Amino acid sequence: MPIKPPPTTWHCPKCQWRKTVSPKSDALQAGVEWFDHCPQCGCREIESREATALERIAASLKL
Repeated sequence: MPIKPPPTTWHCPKCQWRKTVSPKSDALQAGVEWFDHCPQCGCREIESREATALERIAASLKL
């Protein structure tokens, strides 16, 4: 059974780019809901973590 992943915050330590995404399903779209590099500077050391409650609210307001 597919399980929807929790909202995730992506962060680039090089340029400080940050994005919080809340996937709609378990099929993640690269560059939209999942990142293997920073879309702003191309850094491959991008970090991810589960979004905080405040980040979840802010992301839902940026529709």
